[in-house]
Amino acid sequence: MKNLSLSSQVLLGVLLGILTGLFFGEEVAWMGIIGDVFIGLLQMTVLPYIMFSLIVNIGRLSMDNGKKIIRYGLIFLFLLLNIGLIYLIVLPLSFPAWTSGNFYSTDFVQPNVPFDFVKLYIPANPFESMSDNVVPAVVLFSIFIGLGVMKLPNKEALLKPLDVLTDGLNQVNKMIVKITPIGVFSIAAGVVSTLSWSDLSRLQGYLLVYLLAVILITFLVLPYLISIFTPYSSKTIFKITRSTLITIFATGKIIVVYPQLIENIKEIIKSEENSTEESQDRVDIIMPLAYPFPNLGTFMIFIFVPFAAWFTGEAMEFMDYPIFLSSTFLSSFVAPITGLPFSLDLLKIPKETFQLFVVSTVITDRIRVVLGAFHLIALTLLTITACGGYLNFKKGKFIQALIVITITSVISIIGLRSLLESSMKNIPTNLEIVNNFKLISPQQDFIVLENSKRNPNPKWRGENTLSRIKRRSKLRVGYFEHAAPFSFRNKDSMLVGYGIDLAHQLATDLEVSLEFVPIVPGNLIVEMNKDHYDIIMSDIFLSGRYAEELELSKPYLDVSLALLTRKDNKMFDNFDITAKLDTFTISYIDRKEIAKDFLSFFPEGGSYPVREIGDYFDYNENILKEKDSSFTDSIVIDAHLTSAERAASLTVLKSGYKVVNPLPYHVNNSLVFPVARDNVWRAYVDKWIDFRKQDGTFDKLYEQWILGNPHLEKEKKWSVLENVIKPRLAKSKTNKTDTLKLKN
Repeated sequence: MKNLSLSSQVLLGVLLGILTGLFFGEEVAWMGIIGDVFIGLLQMTVLPYIMFSLIVNIGRLSMDNGKKIIRYGLIFLFLLLNIGLIYLIVLPLSFPAWTSGNFYSTDFVQPNVPFDFVKLYIPANPFESMSDNVVPAVVLFSIFIGLGVMKLPNKEALLKPLDVLTDGLNQVNKMIVKITPIGVFSIAAGVVSTLSWSDLSRLQGYLLVYLLAVILITFLVLPYLISIFTPYSSKTIFKITRSTLITIFATGKIIVVYPQLIENIKEIIKSEENSTEESQDRVDIIMPLAYPFPNLGTFMIFIFVPFAAWFTGEAMEFMDYPIFLSSTFLSSFVAPITGLPFSLDLLKIPKETFQLFVVSTVITDRIRVVLGAFHLIALTLLTITACGGYLNFKKGKFIQALIVITITSVISIIGLRSLLESSMKNIPTNLEIVNNFKLISPQQDFIVLENSKRNPNPKWRGENTLSRIKRRSKLRVGYFEHAAPFSFRNKDSMLVGYGIDLAHQLATDLEVSLEFVPIVPGNLIVEMNKDHYDIIMSDIFLSGRYAEELELSKPYLDVSLALLTRKDNKMFDNFDITAKLDTFTISYIDRKEIAKDFLSFFPEGGSYPVREIGDYFDYNENILKEKDSSFTDSIVIDAHLTSAERAASLTVLKSGYKVVNPLPYHVNNSLVFPVARDNVWRAYVDKWIDFRKQDGTFDKLYEQWILGNPHLEKEKKWSVLENVIKPRLAKSKTNKTDTLKLKN
């Protein structure tokens, strides 16, 4: 190990960590704590180093040099970001055709939290900014202090001690860097041991495209750009920065090795004949100044936005790109975890896709920082070369770069598109995921009646519904045939859904079997009062009419009203657009008063009752007009009123539709169970709802049937030890035992 260079030791540490994580799996997840300690040690000196370094170097700077650095720095930053914009436009061409609906997301009812640019960039309380590690605000504070010190006549009395302190902080960082191989080994082992490959499989399109962007820009575009304008060779740059880049990849953070990165750039400058002490001093100014600004690593992470649009079956149109690119520029000033939701919301891309991004950060955070670090290297070398006066545009090199980069990019995009077309065939769509959902509750014996009919066992005199259920050992549950995600039939014609799952749980608790009785659309109240069902377990809104004519349980779920409409329909995208419409019509199912409440916001709107959701879909396909002679051509149904939860599920089952809320705020309603009219049975159901809410049953079912997260028993992550060696040892032991038995 002593004969190996630091970069080789770091690379070896990463590889050994990956192998350790793969071999031992979750048994070595605790090693992530050691990695966190290493990152913390690296990070503790960084912010003070940036702060004091800026104060010292700006304080000693002349006004002319300061203007020159800022001018050239902004020019090259603009050049680099424009390269990023080009790739953000062309890389989505890698995505092949793909269709998929969207599950409901709780983000639908959550208000957008605006960026706090003031807190991010204005150090109203510099000590709070330092405590919260708000780098942009700390940098701005340091710049102003440096500018103030610049004009002081006796400034060296302050700058010399700060200079010594900066060197001391740098020495501490160098001491910690010596244990980098151990730190990155622990980080790699911890990350790999807990990595879920099944989660990442659905993200392969985004991961591969982003990886392509990082490889092209880091190892082709930026090296060519540096060689076109500066005297520094790519070979020298990669040789000097290799160990630092590997450490950045392992830790997933640029800032933890910032002092080391600054030293690397100074070493690169020393390798050339034009090197001057002034050029090296400028590194201490440019690097901290450049850090708060967007870098290409963060910039390119926004390729997730066109990926999310493509993945949800609604690829971005050409007219969307100006909004996308401008929002990317603004959002890139903050962390992607903060900026991406803004861009997704602006382009009306379902926010639940953001959860996919969160999963992807396990990998992309480490790739992103490598490109981000090389962006800073390129920006610093270009700015220093320009400030030093030896910037030289090499025309021949530029033409060569243009040809090589264009050909390589085109071939890579075509190749990646072909790869994704092949591999995405094995990735299940949301519809396929829904069709594979299993009932979570213990499954009771059941029958599904073909038609709705009265209970064949009338109540005895004085008997309540609960007693009859116990006497018959059967629970009659009313359900709607096409009410996904509450009740519907999957690909195997099995009756499933949130309400069906709850019915099995209720029957389990009552220790009875089930009779599922289909509700005739429009006859719910009549059939309930004629004793067709003991309880209806579907998405029944709490309404005045139902409260008057039916016995209702307490609410078991709050839902948000929304419209289901075609994807190409822009009429209901927001309140301002809808409020200006001369006329429109929404359909609804047996809930006239709720439709009336909804339309109270839009006096020009109208409503039309349909028997079931299939009628709305049939209308859009011109089938309803053929079936129903009363349905005239003068009626135009623009959208269907339902809950956002149900509408989202319908977009999965029926492509070409979207969920919108044109109201100025979210209107909630409660779902209830209509029950047979007697106090004992209703009281039992209410108590059952309370109990099953407290034990998490409702939440568990909600996660799967509404949010689309399949319920799986927690399993250990795959590892060589658990999945290969232990099974073989157990098999070998069994074979030996069998052999001994035969001998005896």
